[in-house]
Amino acid sequence: MAVVVGFIPTDVGFKALAAAREQAELRGGPLIVVNVVREGVTEDPRHADDQQLEIARDQLRQAPVRVEIRQERTEEDIAEVLLTVVEEEKAELLVLGIRRQKDLARHLLGLTVQKLLLSAPSEVLVV
Repeated sequence: MAVVVGFIPTDVGFKALAAAREQAELRGGPLIVVNVVREGVTEDPRHADDQQLEIARDQLRQAPVRVEIRQERTEEDIAEVLLTVVEEEKAELLVLGIRRQKDLARHLLGLTVQKLLLSAPSEVLVV
């Protein structure tokens, strides 16, 4: 069954990527890696550049399951994009990395994670 990971190019994002790979291998894959880019937002640490996506590809290159890396662009809610991919792929598991900060970004990320936890039609693994 498919595993979807919401990927951000941070330490916790790469830990989530590793956990998602492990789960995809246990479940027989495929692994769908999704980095969501917000349209009109130029400086966002959650947006992966080409080099960061290539690092992710390198870490997954030897995976024994099919791996697909997507960079989805949206003006909508990040959670909605991930939920759409989970539904399209009929994913069994959604993997998310949680970063801990004490500012507004933490609050916003919390809202995204909360929405995903409550709305995902699959199991959710939080790393």
